[in-house]
Amino acid sequence: MAGSYLIGSPGSARRALRLAVATLVGAITFGASATAQTPGRCKAFGDSITAGVGDDPGREAPGYPPRLEELVPGLVVDNRGVGAERTPEGLARIDGVLAEPGDCLLLMEGTNDISRGISPETTLFNLDRMASRAAEAGRTPYHATLIPRLLNARFDPNNVENQDLVQAIRRLAAERGRGLVDPFEVFSTRPRLFREYYYAGEEDPVGHPNGPGYDLLAAVFADVLLGTDTVPPVPTRLEPAHGASQVPAEATVEVELTDFGSDIVEGSATLVVGGALAPAPVVDEDGRRLHWSYKPPVPLSGVVTMTLRAWDLNGNVYNRLLGRFQVYGAVIPPGDVDRDGRVTGSDLVRLGLAFGAGASSRRYDADADLDGSGQVDGEDLAVLAANFGAGV
Repeated sequence: MAGSYLIGSPGSARRALRLAVATLVGAITFGASATAQTPGRCKAFGDSITAGVGDDPGREAPGYPPRLEELVPGLVVDNRGVGAERTPEGLARIDGVLAEPGDCLLLMEGTNDISRGISPETTLFNLDRMASRAAEAGRTPYHATLIPRLLNARFDPNNVENQDLVQAIRRLAAERGRGLVDPFEVFSTRPRLFREYYYAGEEDPVGHPNGPGYDLLAAVFADVLLGTDTVPPVPTRLEPAHGASQVPAEATVEVELTDFGSDIVEGSATLVVGGALAPAPVVDEDGRRLHWSYKPPVPLSGVVTMTLRAWDLNGNVYNRLLGRFQVYGAVIPPGDVDRDGRVTGSDLVRLGLAFGAGASSRRYDADADLDGSGQVDGEDLAVLAANFGAGV
């Protein structure tokens, strides 16, 4: 399924991000400040991805901002991206940018916080403060999710922490009534994502778009500013979080699904937890947010897979793996590359795609490097073969 490779390994992510989201106060109906009117001048604020690192070297003005100007008639976009910036530095310089002429802020930052070990609570606080200052200065803020990190990124190569942060940014935008641009959703469902839309240099520690990637990124921003809905309902809460381990067998599953563009079609949403269909969700009055609070009738065990399907009135469909978590006492068998609790042909295929790749290669897959040697080779294949057919 397209995009499912971005689901990472159980047990490898920080879970504190849920606490930051849960403590956000002042929730209001989302979308109130979204795209009632197309802005005239925006500040594109962020890190090296906003600055345009990885773009075609012959392009005079790199990144998504100049492309966005071409897609939205009459719009001026000032590129205020700074390479390697983290949200604490962004918060320190935001007032200077907001003092410049303009009427909107496009805020896309946080991937370097993951790389530098900044707590998710701090990242969310800083993003919220930057957007709040923009609103106080009379600028309409738009939160943007992050793009997927490379599978050979130095930190969080399987996008576990990144996906947690993406969900929290979505929830923050919904609770604060701000517009949301969701490149993570659009990028993560693109076939051959890293091959066709990412810069190919091996020294890239995170993952930057190439020329076509910046074209795509600009289109995602343009759709939101123009009021064009191309994104399906997306998860804004998931508990147990994807990648969680040592989850109690009696755990209650909490899932929230939000659509930022139109209503979710009544009766379209189905949540499956460990092979069992959850009851119908609770629907908010506005029809754009669904919530499940589901305690399976039978205690959970092993590795639990969650899948979700829903679509909105504009025909945008979410239909794929939502996440996996590991129940207390479960032991992942050696060779289980995709961490679904079984060593099967899908693990062999994934190892085969990375076979021969070292840690600096774009094809490298940390989960397929079963012995942790920094190289996916015959030793890893032997581990998988010896355990083929094994399960939790």
